[in-house]
Amino acid sequence: MYKNVIVPIMGNYIKEIAESTLDLIDDREVNLFIVYVVDGSVPFLTPKTIKEAMIKELKEKGRVFLDEFEEILELENHSNVKAKKLLLEGKPAEEIVKTAEKECADVIVMGTGKSIVDKHLLGSVSEEVIHFAPCTVHLVRTISDKTCSY
Repeated sequence: MYKNVIVPIMGNYIKEIAESTLDLIDDREVNLFIVYVVDGSVPFLTPKTIKEAMIKELKEKGRVFLDEFEEILELENHSNVKAKKLLLEGKPAEEIVKTAEKECADVIVMGTGKSIVDKHLLGSVSEEVIHFAPCTVHLVRTISDKTCSY
């Protein structure tokens, strides 16, 4: 069912997203594209040297997050998964959708769970991806407010 899977990460909730991804993949042969997008947008009057330093720092953190996610997946135990890490720069939702188009993605697995205030003030990458993705989007709820006990 799913052959090409895109998993955008932000550094938060990596374990939950990895577990959900592995559950979804099961024993299928898949190409897994782990994506971290550096959002280089800064206020208009930010000096160039500060912007460059910020982007450099964000790229370094992105590499760490990508490596951490790959480690959590324990790929040595999942020979059916071929993983590729992508460190991109731009607007997160746009880059995720472009990657899904380029890699002929069957599904995008991503976290969601901002508070109502955060969502309205900052917007939601997952919400934008849902509207423009060329494939199915599997959202992993990352805020724990379960009312069911099972």
